[in-house]
Amino acid sequence: MKTLTAALLLLALLAGCAPSENTENTDTAASPAAEMQTQAETSEHAGHGETKTDDHVAHGGDHAGHKIFFVTPQDGAKVSSPLKVQMGIEGMDVKPAGELAENSGHHHLIIDGAPIEAGVVVPADETHIHFGKGQTETEVELSPGEHTLTLQFADGYHQSYGPEMSTTIRVTVE
Repeated sequence: MKTLTAALLLLALLAGCAPSENTENTDTAASPAAEMQTQAETSEHAGHGETKTDDHVAHGGDHAGHKIFFVTPQDGAKVSSPLKVQMGIEGMDVKPAGELAENSGHHHLIIDGAPIEAGVVVPADETHIHFGKGQTETEVELSPGEHTLTLQFADGYHQSYGPEMSTTIRVTVE
């Protein structure tokens, strides 16, 4: 039932998407509309949006030897906007969204939010930035003040590997 609900949620998100005019592959984060287009293209290769955790590594459970981390910025850093973010992972491969592959996935940056439970599709909005092309760095605009940045790793269908495969830091934008 959880898989069906996730599939329906993904289809609902994709139904409202307009095609993106920018198809250039860059190392920066896509806008939510462009990312939704990428997801729509991805769903054509992924069983029309079906999310099947049975075909993949368990989303919860043992992630021994796997580590997700921020290369930059460091926790507690005082930064300016736009902020350069570099993302890292050990023990898994970074691959573009679109297919499920053992020990692989891609990054998601959550601004001022919490990690996503295992097996749940990461939302696509202004505070949940998807890197479905396999990007490992970006620049983000942040308002002055304190912010949390959560790096969340997810599979080829954007299903979270859970809090165990996330890390959160705090930054202060001056």
